[in-house]
Amino acid sequence: MTEKVYDPKAIRKQIFLLIIPVMLENIFQVSAGLVSAAMIGRLSPMLISAQGICSRITGVLWCLFKGIGVGATVVIAKNRGESDMAKSKKTFEQTCLTGCLLSVLLIFVVLISSDSIISFFTSSSDTMHATGEYLKIVIMTSPFLMIMSAVTASFQACGNTRTPMYIAIVVNIINVVLGYLLIYGKFGFPNLSLIGAAISLLISQACGAMLGIYLLYNRRNGLFSTILSKDNFLRIDLDLVKQIYSVGVPAAFENVFWQLSAIIMSKIILSYGEVTFAAYQLGLQAELMSEMPAVGVGIAATSLTANAIGKKDSALLKIYSKQLITTSMAISMFSSLFIILFPGIFMDFFTNNPEIKAIGINYLIVMGFIQVPQNLSKVLNGTIRSAGYKNIPMIISFIGIWVVRVPLALLFTYVLKLDIIFIWLCMAIDQVFKCAISAVIFKVKKADVI
Repeated sequence: MTEKVYDPKAIRKQIFLLIIPVMLENIFQVSAGLVSAAMIGRLSPMLISAQGICSRITGVLWCLFKGIGVGATVVIAKNRGESDMAKSKKTFEQTCLTGCLLSVLLIFVVLISSDSIISFFTSSSDTMHATGEYLKIVIMTSPFLMIMSAVTASFQACGNTRTPMYIAIVVNIINVVLGYLLIYGKFGFPNLSLIGAAISLLISQACGAMLGIYLLYNRRNGLFSTILSKDNFLRIDLDLVKQIYSVGVPAAFENVFWQLSAIIMSKIILSYGEVTFAAYQLGLQAELMSEMPAVGVGIAATSLTANAIGKKDSALLKIYSKQLITTSMAISMFSSLFIILFPGIFMDFFTNNPEIKAIGINYLIVMGFIQVPQNLSKVLNGTIRSAGYKNIPMIISFIGIWVVRVPLALLFTYVLKLDIIFIWLCMAIDQVFKCAISAVIFKVKKADVI
């Protein structure tokens, strides 16, 4: 049988049409996040701390929902490759059904154990009370976040990254406008302070979930509008759920590992002083801005390679993999050079404190050198995951974080008492290590993957 031949230029165009909306979506979300943070940042230090603690708690849960979304993306993309849109629709519905049941369980667990969880972060009664009140509302966004994750998975798996971008824009506009009205009590609205921020977040996520479902099912041009299903929506298909979660849970744990390590790394960096920690936080924001294109390539890798595997088209999978790797490296080298040569531009955007800026510049320079391996890992792991090796990226993430990054950081800080620059190097070593392992596995499994 003759292998199909594909035009590399057409494939590159397809990839860019996928990653550009993701990049724009991330830019808007980061911008809206900065505005929301600025509004909360004008409240009292105690309320700011309460919001920060709640973000650490819910961040672990959101990782789970995002991971399940990755599982749904892989399964739906494979179904699409097999031209089975009925199963794609069923995959979305099973993801929503089981995800919402899981989120209700998590809401119950968090509510009954909130005091114990919050007390791990603070002993201040005022902060504990404010965090608890905020958490009770924010945790209610869980089912809506799960639905939005499944909606995003459905569109992205079918090659449509624009619609999730539009949904994200609507959600963030609602959150920012309502946040302004309810946090400060403008135009006759009650002044609810931090509780206003929680309510605006809840309402915006609920609107996003409803809008996403409408765009999937509306009769005019909904993705699933023409697909008839005889299956009972409320009946759980254990085989299909197993497919989704066997990919989604390992993907979730990749992010959970990072969230848990972030708590430890934050404590380590705080030992160098609040100025250093502030520089690290701002440096992360600056680095995030440069990573946006690479995040889009990672999403494209998961969706496109799974689609090619579903089609059982090795030629298409081969050119997808090659073009995704080339695109990731080209984008990463550009962002790497920009960060290394102009770190001050990034830090000037976030702070005018010269001490914070100096530390942040050192952080960015180190991170600039590892943009290529860090972003290439996303492409390699997306391809490996789509090919059925769902646990491998999770294992690589675990080893990198808990065998390399955290132990080295603890050693350099508390035993050798080295300068903060060595903590930045720990992070760089971790990223290089994970990329090297992913590259080796990709090459070893190449016969199966491509």
